Amino acid sequence: MNVQAPIERLFADRWSTRAFDPDKRVPAELLASCLEAARWAPSCFGAEPWHYIVADRFTAQAAWQRVLDALAPKNQLWAEHAPVLIVAVADPVFSHNGNPNRWAEYDTGQATVCLTLQAESLGLACHQMGGFDAETLKSALTIPEALQLMSVTAIGYAGDIKALDTDFQPMEEAARTRRSLADTVHNGAWGTAYHPPASAGWEARYQETSVEQLPWFHAGLDADISRALDSLELGDGATALDLGCGPGTQAVALAKCGLSVTASDVSWTAIASAERLAAAEHVRVDFHVDDVLHSKLTGQFDLIIDRGVFHCFADADDQQTYVSTLHQRLKPGATLLLKCFHKQETSETGPPGRYEESDISRFFADGFKLIETQESRFAPTAQDDGPKALFCILERLIEEQQ
Repeated sequence: MNVQAPIERLFADRWSTRAFDPDKRVPAELLASCLEAARWAPSCFGAEPWHYIVADRFTAQAAWQRVLDALAPKNQLWAEHAPVLIVAVADPVFSHNGNPNRWAEYDTGQATVCLTLQAESLGLACHQMGGFDAETLKSALTIPEALQLMSVTAIGYAGDIKALDTDFQPMEEAARTRRSLADTVHNGAWGTAYHPPASAGWEARYQETSVEQLPWFHAGLDADISRALDSLELGDGATALDLGCGPGTQAVALAKCGLSVTASDVSWTAIASAERLAAAEHVRVDFHVDDVLHSKLTGQFDLIIDRGVFHCFADADDQQTYVSTLHQRLKPGATLLLKCFHKQETSETGPPGRYEESDISRFFADGFKLIETQESRFAPTAQDDGPKALFCILERLIEEQQ
Protein backbone atom coordinates (compact mmCIF):
# COMPACT_ATOMS: atom_id res chain seq x y z
CA MET A 1 0.00 0.00 0.00
CA ASN A 2 1.12 3.56 -0.68
CA VAL A 3 -0.18 4.97 2.61
CA GLN A 4 0.69 8.65 3.18
CA ALA A 5 -0.44 8.91 6.81
CA PRO A 6 -1.23 6.42 9.57
CA ILE A 7 -4.64 4.76 9.39
CA GLU A 8 -6.35 2.19 11.56
CA ARG A 9 -5.44 -1.40 10.73
CA LEU A 10 -9.10 -2.04 9.86
CA PHE A 11 -8.85 0.34 6.88
CA ALA A 12 -5.43 -0.93 5.85
CA ASP A 13 -6.58 -4.56 5.83
CA ARG A 14 -9.87 -3.94 4.02
CA TRP A 15 -9.90 -5.01 0.41
CA SER A 16 -12.44 -6.24 -2.11
CA THR A 17 -11.58 -9.87 -2.69
CA ARG A 18 -13.26 -12.00 -5.32
CA ALA A 19 -12.12 -15.23 -3.70
CA PHE A 20 -14.70 -16.60 -1.27
CA ASP A 21 -14.87 -19.93 0.52
CA PRO A 22 -18.06 -21.48 -0.91
CA ASP A 23 -18.42 -24.03 1.87
CA LYS A 24 -18.17 -21.73 4.87
CA ARG A 25 -21.42 -20.09 5.90
CA VAL A 26 -21.65 -16.71 7.62
CA PRO A 27 -23.05 -17.16 11.15
CA ALA A 28 -26.38 -15.39 11.59
CA GLU A 29 -25.03 -13.49 14.59
CA LEU A 30 -22.16 -12.00 12.57
CA LEU A 31 -24.43 -11.05 9.69
CA ALA A 32 -26.75 -9.32 12.15
CA SER A 33 -23.80 -7.34 13.53
CA CYS A 34 -22.93 -6.10 10.04
CA LEU A 35 -26.49 -4.97 9.41
CA GLU A 36 -26.63 -3.33 12.84
CA ALA A 37 -23.51 -1.32 12.00
CA ALA A 38 -25.27 -0.05 8.89
CA ARG A 39 -28.33 0.86 10.96
CA TRP A 40 -26.28 3.31 13.03
CA ALA A 41 -24.82 5.18 10.06
CA PRO A 42 -25.36 8.96 9.82
CA SER A 43 -27.95 10.35 7.42
CA CYS A 44 -29.44 13.70 6.42
CA PHE A 45 -32.28 14.64 8.82
CA GLY A 46 -31.84 11.16 10.29
CA ALA A 47 -33.92 9.87 7.38
CA GLU A 48 -32.12 6.51 7.15
CA PRO A 49 -33.04 6.14 3.46
CA TRP A 50 -31.42 2.73 3.05
CA HIS A 51 -33.01 -0.68 2.75
CA TYR A 52 -31.23 -4.01 2.41
CA ILE A 53 -32.34 -7.33 0.99
CA VAL A 54 -30.31 -10.22 2.39
CA ALA A 55 -29.95 -13.38 0.32
CA ASP A 56 -28.12 -16.19 2.11
CA ARG A 57 -27.35 -19.27 -0.01
CA PHE A 58 -27.53 -21.52 3.06
CA THR A 59 -30.92 -20.26 4.30
CA ALA A 60 -32.62 -18.63 1.28
CA GLN A 61 -31.13 -20.34 -1.75
CA ALA A 62 -33.87 -19.26 -4.18
CA ALA A 63 -33.51 -15.56 -3.31
CA TRP A 64 -29.72 -15.86 -3.48
CA GLN A 65 -29.97 -17.40 -6.96
CA ARG A 66 -32.25 -14.59 -8.15
CA VAL A 67 -29.69 -12.00 -7.06
CA LEU A 68 -26.82 -13.96 -8.63
CA ASP A 69 -28.70 -14.27 -11.94
CA ALA A 70 -29.12 -10.47 -12.10
CA LEU A 71 -25.39 -9.81 -11.79
CA ALA A 72 -23.20 -8.99 -14.76
CA PRO A 73 -21.89 -12.24 -16.29
CA LYS A 74 -18.30 -11.57 -15.23
CA ASN A 75 -19.38 -10.90 -11.64
CA GLN A 76 -21.30 -14.18 -11.61
CA LEU A 77 -18.07 -16.10 -12.27
CA TRP A 78 -16.76 -15.34 -8.78
CA ALA A 79 -19.84 -14.19 -6.82
CA GLU A 80 -21.31 -17.69 -7.15
CA HIS A 81 -18.92 -18.70 -4.37
CA ALA A 82 -20.07 -15.99 -1.92
CA PRO A 83 -22.50 -17.37 0.66
CA VAL A 84 -24.32 -14.05 1.16
CA LEU A 85 -25.42 -11.40 -1.34
CA ILE A 86 -26.90 -8.15 0.00
CA VAL A 87 -28.79 -5.70 -2.21
CA ALA A 88 -28.62 -2.04 -1.12
CA VAL A 89 -31.61 0.15 -1.99
CA ALA A 90 -32.09 3.92 -1.51
CA ASP A 91 -35.39 5.72 -0.99
CA PRO A 92 -35.09 9.04 -2.87
CA VAL A 93 -37.90 10.76 -0.92
CA PHE A 94 -37.85 12.06 2.66
CA SER A 95 -40.42 10.16 4.70
CA HIS A 96 -41.16 13.11 7.00
CA ASN A 97 -42.19 15.63 4.32
CA GLY A 98 -42.32 13.85 0.96
CA ASN A 99 -39.64 16.06 -0.57
CA PRO A 100 -36.87 14.69 -2.78
CA ASN A 101 -33.84 13.50 -0.80
CA ARG A 102 -30.82 14.19 -2.98
CA TRP A 103 -28.55 12.77 -0.26
CA ALA A 104 -30.25 9.36 -0.20
CA GLU A 105 -27.65 7.68 -2.40
CA TYR A 106 -24.80 9.23 -0.43
CA ASP A 107 -26.26 8.12 2.88
CA THR A 108 -26.96 4.60 1.63
CA GLY A 109 -23.30 4.45 0.62
CA GLN A 110 -22.28 5.56 4.11
CA ALA A 111 -24.39 2.83 5.66
CA THR A 112 -22.93 0.20 3.35
CA VAL A 113 -19.38 1.23 4.22
CA CYS A 114 -20.29 0.80 7.90
CA LEU A 115 -21.60 -2.67 7.06
CA THR A 116 -18.43 -3.68 5.22
CA LEU A 117 -16.06 -2.34 7.88
CA GLN A 118 -17.97 -4.20 10.57
CA ALA A 119 -17.65 -7.33 8.44
CA GLU A 120 -13.90 -6.76 8.10
CA SER A 121 -13.57 -6.38 11.87
CA LEU A 122 -15.29 -9.77 12.30
CA GLY A 123 -12.93 -11.55 9.93
CA LEU A 124 -15.32 -11.54 6.98
CA ALA A 125 -14.57 -10.43 3.43
CA CYS A 126 -16.73 -8.18 1.24
CA HIS A 127 -16.90 -7.08 -2.36
CA GLN A 128 -19.33 -4.37 -3.47
CA MET A 129 -20.63 -4.51 -7.04
CA GLY A 130 -22.28 -2.05 -9.38
CA GLY A 131 -22.47 -4.52 -12.25
CA PHE A 132 -26.04 -5.84 -12.22
CA ASP A 133 -29.33 -5.49 -14.10
CA ALA A 134 -31.44 -3.20 -11.92
CA GLU A 135 -34.76 -3.95 -13.62
CA THR A 136 -34.21 -7.69 -13.33
CA LEU A 137 -33.41 -7.34 -9.64
CA LYS A 138 -36.42 -5.12 -8.97
CA SER A 139 -38.73 -7.60 -10.62
CA ALA A 140 -37.16 -10.69 -9.06
CA LEU A 141 -37.19 -9.25 -5.54
CA THR A 142 -40.44 -7.22 -5.85
CA ILE A 143 -38.68 -3.95 -5.04
CA PRO A 144 -40.96 -0.88 -5.43
CA GLU A 145 -40.36 0.96 -8.69
CA ALA A 146 -39.71 4.33 -6.98
CA LEU A 147 -36.69 3.03 -5.06
CA GLN A 148 -33.15 3.15 -6.42
CA LEU A 149 -30.86 0.11 -6.49
CA MET A 150 -27.36 1.11 -5.43
CA SER A 151 -25.19 -1.99 -5.08
CA VAL A 152 -24.90 -5.69 -4.41
CA THR A 153 -22.37 -6.72 -1.76
CA ALA A 154 -20.92 -10.22 -1.57
CA ILE A 155 -20.04 -11.33 1.97
CA GLY A 156 -18.28 -14.44 3.20
CA TYR A 157 -14.92 -15.77 4.27
CA ALA A 158 -11.90 -15.25 2.04
CA GLY A 159 -11.03 -18.30 -0.05
CA ASP A 160 -8.20 -19.57 -2.22
CA ILE A 161 -7.45 -17.21 -5.11
CA LYS A 162 -6.19 -20.20 -7.11
CA ALA A 163 -9.78 -21.38 -7.31
CA LEU A 164 -10.73 -18.22 -9.21
CA ASP A 165 -10.95 -17.90 -12.96
CA THR A 166 -7.45 -17.13 -14.25
CA ASP A 167 -8.60 -13.70 -15.48
CA PHE A 168 -9.18 -12.62 -11.87
CA GLN A 169 -6.06 -13.98 -10.21
CA PRO A 170 -3.67 -11.17 -11.26
CA MET A 171 -6.09 -8.59 -9.84
CA GLU A 172 -6.19 -10.43 -6.52
CA GLU A 173 -2.40 -10.51 -6.28
CA ALA A 174 -1.77 -6.94 -7.45
CA ALA A 175 -0.48 -4.37 -4.95
CA ARG A 176 -3.11 -2.00 -3.59
CA THR A 177 -2.51 1.59 -4.66
CA ARG A 178 -4.43 4.85 -4.60
CA ARG A 179 -4.01 8.29 -6.10
CA SER A 180 -2.00 10.60 -3.89
CA LEU A 181 -3.67 13.04 -1.51
CA ALA A 182 -2.26 15.85 -3.64
CA ASP A 183 -4.34 14.55 -6.55
CA THR A 184 -7.63 14.34 -4.68
CA VAL A 185 -7.50 16.88 -1.83
CA HIS A 186 -7.47 20.63 -2.39
CA ASN A 187 -6.08 22.93 0.29
CA GLY A 188 -8.27 25.98 0.84
CA ALA A 189 -9.32 26.33 -2.80
CA TRP A 190 -9.75 24.15 -5.86
CA GLY A 191 -6.47 23.45 -7.60
CA THR A 192 -4.27 24.05 -4.57
CA ALA A 193 -2.91 20.62 -3.74
CA TYR A 194 -2.88 19.36 -0.18
CA HIS A 195 0.36 17.78 0.98
CA PRO A 196 0.46 15.75 4.21
CA PRO A 197 3.52 16.16 6.43
CA ALA A 198 6.33 13.84 5.37
CA SER A 199 6.59 12.49 8.91
CA ALA A 200 3.06 11.07 8.60
CA GLY A 201 4.15 8.98 5.63
CA TRP A 202 7.08 7.49 7.53
CA GLU A 203 4.84 6.67 10.47
CA ALA A 204 2.46 4.93 8.09
CA ARG A 205 5.25 2.81 6.61
CA TYR A 206 6.35 1.58 10.02
CA GLN A 207 2.77 0.86 11.07
CA GLU A 208 1.85 -1.13 7.98
CA THR A 209 5.09 -3.08 7.40
CA SER A 210 7.22 -5.23 9.70
CA VAL A 211 10.67 -3.69 10.06
CA GLU A 212 12.43 -6.71 8.55
CA GLN A 213 10.49 -6.20 5.30
CA LEU A 214 11.34 -2.52 4.90
CA PRO A 215 13.73 -1.97 1.98
CA TRP A 216 16.27 -0.07 4.10
CA PHE A 217 16.44 -2.64 6.89
CA HIS A 218 19.86 -4.01 7.83
CA ALA A 219 20.52 -5.94 11.02
CA GLY A 220 23.88 -4.25 11.70
CA LEU A 221 26.30 -1.67 10.37
CA ASP A 222 26.95 -1.33 6.66
CA ALA A 223 30.54 -2.23 5.77
CA ASP A 224 31.40 1.31 4.64
CA ILE A 225 30.09 2.81 7.86
CA SER A 226 31.97 0.22 9.93
CA ARG A 227 35.25 0.96 8.11
CA ALA A 228 34.80 4.69 8.59
CA LEU A 229 34.22 4.21 12.31
CA ASP A 230 37.42 2.18 12.59
CA SER A 231 39.40 4.90 10.83
CA LEU A 232 38.01 7.65 13.08
CA GLU A 233 39.28 5.86 16.20
CA LEU A 234 36.69 7.48 18.44
CA GLY A 235 37.27 6.67 22.09
CA ASP A 236 34.80 4.94 24.37
CA GLY A 237 32.10 7.36 25.43
CA ALA A 238 32.37 9.53 22.33
CA THR A 239 28.93 10.91 21.48
CA ALA A 240 27.09 9.89 18.34
CA LEU A 241 23.73 10.82 16.82
CA ASP A 242 22.04 8.19 14.62
CA LEU A 243 19.79 10.35 12.45
CA GLY A 244 16.69 8.59 11.15
CA CYS A 245 17.42 5.51 13.21
CA GLY A 246 14.35 3.55 12.09
CA PRO A 247 14.08 0.23 13.94
CA GLY A 248 17.29 0.93 15.86
CA THR A 249 19.63 -1.75 14.51
CA GLN A 250 22.34 0.78 13.63
CA ALA A 251 21.96 2.67 16.92
CA VAL A 252 22.31 -0.56 18.90
CA ALA A 253 25.39 -1.56 16.88
CA LEU A 254 26.96 1.85 17.57
CA ALA A 255 26.29 1.47 21.29
CA LYS A 256 27.99 -1.93 21.23
CA CYS A 257 31.04 -0.16 19.77
CA GLY A 258 31.33 1.82 23.00
CA LEU A 259 29.74 5.05 21.77
CA SER A 260 27.28 7.12 23.78
CA VAL A 261 24.41 7.06 21.31
CA THR A 262 21.45 9.35 20.78
CA ALA A 263 19.05 8.22 18.06
CA SER A 264 16.12 10.01 16.45
CA ASP A 265 13.35 9.27 13.98
CA VAL A 266 10.12 10.99 12.93
CA SER A 267 8.14 7.77 13.51
CA TRP A 268 7.08 6.97 17.05
CA THR A 269 6.37 3.38 15.95
CA ALA A 270 9.97 3.07 14.74
CA ILE A 271 11.25 4.50 18.02
CA ALA A 272 9.12 2.09 20.04
CA SER A 273 10.57 -0.80 18.03
CA ALA A 274 14.09 0.55 18.52
CA GLU A 275 13.61 0.86 22.27
CA ARG A 276 12.51 -2.77 22.48
CA LEU A 277 15.57 -3.85 20.50
CA ALA A 278 17.95 -1.88 22.72
CA ALA A 279 16.39 -3.39 25.84
CA ALA A 280 16.67 -6.90 24.40
CA GLU A 281 20.35 -6.30 23.52
CA HIS A 282 21.06 -4.75 26.94
CA VAL A 283 22.50 -1.50 25.60
CA ARG A 284 21.61 2.07 26.44
CA VAL A 285 20.51 4.40 23.65
CA ASP A 286 18.80 7.76 24.17
CA PHE A 287 15.90 7.62 21.70
CA HIS A 288 13.86 10.63 20.57
CA VAL A 289 10.92 11.18 18.23
CA ASP A 290 12.30 14.14 16.29
CA ASP A 291 12.10 15.72 12.84
CA VAL A 292 15.43 17.08 11.60
CA LEU A 293 13.57 19.90 9.83
CA HIS A 294 12.02 21.01 13.12
CA SER A 295 14.49 19.50 15.53
CA LYS A 296 14.19 19.85 19.28
CA LEU A 297 17.46 18.04 19.98
CA THR A 298 20.10 19.88 21.96
CA GLY A 299 23.81 19.47 22.56
CA GLN A 300 26.60 18.62 20.15
CA PHE A 301 28.03 15.32 19.02
CA ASP A 302 31.39 13.89 18.01
CA LEU A 303 29.72 11.98 15.19
CA ILE A 304 26.47 12.05 13.23
CA ILE A 305 25.47 9.17 10.97
CA ASP A 306 22.80 9.68 8.32
CA ARG A 307 21.98 6.48 6.47
CA GLY A 308 19.13 7.61 4.23
CA VAL A 309 17.62 10.86 5.52
CA PHE A 310 19.15 13.67 3.45
CA HIS A 311 18.09 12.19 0.11
CA CYS A 312 14.43 12.39 1.19
CA PHE A 313 14.41 16.18 0.85
CA ALA A 314 13.76 17.52 -2.64
CA ASP A 315 12.97 21.08 -1.56
CA ALA A 316 15.95 23.48 -1.49
CA ASP A 317 14.78 25.13 1.74
CA ASP A 318 14.47 21.73 3.43
CA GLN A 319 17.96 20.81 2.27
CA GLN A 320 19.35 24.03 3.72
CA THR A 321 17.51 23.47 7.01
CA TYR A 322 18.98 19.97 7.19
CA VAL A 323 22.54 21.24 6.65
CA SER A 324 22.08 24.05 9.18
CA THR A 325 20.66 21.68 11.80
CA LEU A 326 23.53 19.22 11.44
CA HIS A 327 26.06 22.05 11.62
CA GLN A 328 24.53 23.08 14.95
CA ARG A 329 24.51 19.54 16.33
CA LEU A 330 28.11 18.67 15.39
CA LYS A 331 31.05 19.77 17.47
CA PRO A 332 33.69 21.79 15.56
CA GLY A 333 35.98 19.29 13.84
CA ALA A 334 33.46 16.45 14.29
CA THR A 335 32.44 14.02 11.55
CA LEU A 336 29.30 13.43 9.50
CA LEU A 337 28.92 10.05 7.79
CA LEU A 338 26.33 10.53 5.06
CA LYS A 339 24.90 7.78 2.86
CA CYS A 340 22.43 8.67 0.12
CA PHE A 341 21.16 7.43 -3.23
CA HIS A 342 23.68 7.83 -6.04
CA LYS A 343 22.77 9.77 -9.16
CA GLN A 344 23.39 6.57 -11.13
CA GLU A 345 20.51 4.85 -9.29
CA THR A 346 17.66 5.15 -11.80
CA SER A 347 14.93 3.07 -10.18
CA GLU A 348 11.53 4.74 -10.04
CA THR A 349 11.02 3.76 -6.42
CA GLY A 350 12.98 5.36 -3.64
CA PRO A 351 13.74 8.89 -2.47
CA PRO A 352 13.71 11.98 -4.70
CA GLY A 353 17.36 12.87 -4.03
CA ARG A 354 20.07 11.22 -6.20
CA TYR A 355 23.56 12.73 -5.85
CA GLU A 356 27.16 12.66 -6.98
CA GLU A 357 30.25 14.15 -5.32
CA SER A 358 29.81 17.63 -6.83
CA ASP A 359 26.28 17.84 -5.42
CA ILE A 360 27.44 17.03 -1.90
CA SER A 361 30.26 19.59 -2.17
CA ARG A 362 27.74 22.23 -3.19
CA PHE A 363 25.15 21.42 -0.52
CA PHE A 364 27.71 21.36 2.29
CA ALA A 365 29.95 24.19 1.06
CA ASP A 366 29.14 26.39 4.04
CA GLY A 367 30.68 25.10 7.26
CA PHE A 368 31.79 21.63 6.12
CA LYS A 369 34.75 20.01 4.43
CA LEU A 370 34.17 16.99 2.20
CA ILE A 371 36.87 14.50 3.17
CA GLU A 372 35.98 11.50 1.01
CA THR A 373 33.28 9.97 -1.17
CA GLN A 374 32.92 6.46 -2.51
CA GLU A 375 30.39 4.56 -4.56
CA SER A 376 28.50 2.06 -2.47
CA ARG A 377 25.21 0.22 -2.08
CA PHE A 378 22.30 0.41 0.32
CA ALA A 379 23.14 -3.09 1.49
CA PRO A 380 25.41 -4.71 4.09
CA THR A 381 28.36 -4.56 1.66
CA ALA A 382 29.09 -2.77 -1.61
CA GLN A 383 29.11 -6.16 -3.36
CA ASP A 384 25.55 -6.98 -2.31
CA ASP A 385 22.58 -6.26 -4.53
CA GLY A 386 20.95 -3.02 -3.47
CA PRO A 387 20.31 0.53 -4.67
CA LYS A 388 23.42 2.41 -5.76
CA ALA A 389 24.61 4.72 -3.01
CA LEU A 390 27.09 7.52 -2.44
CA PHE A 391 28.92 7.25 0.88
CA CYS A 392 30.44 10.51 2.12
CA ILE A 393 32.68 11.53 5.00
CA LEU A 394 32.40 15.20 5.94
CA GLU A 395 33.94 17.24 8.71
CA ARG A 396 32.43 20.27 10.37
CA LEU A 397 34.91 23.12 10.02
CA ILE A 398 36.36 24.79 13.08
CA GLU A 399 35.28 28.42 13.11
CA GLU A 400 38.70 29.81 12.18
CA GLN A 401 38.81 27.47 9.17
CA GLN A 402 35.66 28.95 7.66
